[in-house]
Amino acid sequence: MGLFACLYSLIFILLFLTSSSSSPLCHPHESSALLHFKNSLPNIHGTTYCYDYYHLEIVNPNSTISWDIKSKDCCRWSGVTCDDVTGHVIRLDLKCSGLQGILHSNNTLFSLSHLQSLVLSGNHFDGSTISSEFGKFSNMVHLDLSLSGFIGQVPLQLSYLSNLLTLDLSFNYDLKLETSSWKRTVANLTNIRELFLSGVDMSSTSPDSFMNLSTSLTSLDLSWNNLQGKLPENVLSLPNLQQLDLFYNTNLTASFPQHNWSSPLKVLNLSRSGVVIDPYLCRKFKYLQVISLYGSNFNCTQITSLHLSENDLGGFFPWSSC
Repeated sequence: MGLFACLYSLIFILLFLTSSSSSPLCHPHESSALLHFKNSLPNIHGTTYCYDYYHLEIVNPNSTISWDIKSKDCCRWSGVTCDDVTGHVIRLDLKCSGLQGILHSNNTLFSLSHLQSLVLSGNHFDGSTISSEFGKFSNMVHLDLSLSGFIGQVPLQLSYLSNLLTLDLSFNYDLKLETSSWKRTVANLTNIRELFLSGVDMSSTSPDSFMNLSTSLTSLDLSWNNLQGKLPENVLSLPNLQQLDLFYNTNLTASFPQHNWSSPLKVLNLSRSGVVIDPYLCRKFKYLQVISLYGSNFNCTQITSLHLSENDLGGFFPWSSC
């Protein structure tokens, strides 16, 4: 019995090692879709350049150059990640890949129905609208279309991506987001944690449409949105919000809650906005590390980084008040 038990254990171990060491190949229709996607968008040859949030120049090789039909396993292609069990393409990271051209609605990219993460930031889709086909990625949790030249209206169909944790549309300065699409987005993206909309034109978006923002939000960037009117108080007191950027919304007003509230904010940018911040609120910001208030209604500090230019401050500053 001891010998049989030993042999049984050895066979089990060999089967386990064999199954764990081999992962499924990329599905043929998905590798074909990726190649068609690559060929539909001419590459900028040579070294590519793009900029991050702080406009620092970075250089990346063109990810799609290495894609080749001779290599049948697209799971090994640069920027492509597949599920270890099913072999389906679940992540596509093509940041700063030098892609250029119009991203049409019939592009084979939209046939990759198992995608959970898609990063197209820093490319050159100048003149492309954000296709309603993006709304078909029902498994999507991370979508980054920033800094890629998209124009026109943000489609209502993005609100269908109810599993999204991160949405980044920032630095597409010819994008517009109207009240109807924004309200639906706010209502449906109940799990969203990071929302970056810097530079998206929201001038026609009603501030009331911010009332039901997800309480899961940890980062919210509404800078350069041309927001107008009074922002609801709840936006400034979201229970998990750690980063809030309202920079350069000169016609936007708001004020922080007065009672029964403690903020988890670590980074706060109210520069060039009409948001009022009073001295007594300093004790509410127990975790605040960075604050930017130039050209704003400032009256507070207890932080490690402070920007106070263009405020016409003079005389003795009462640091002890915070």
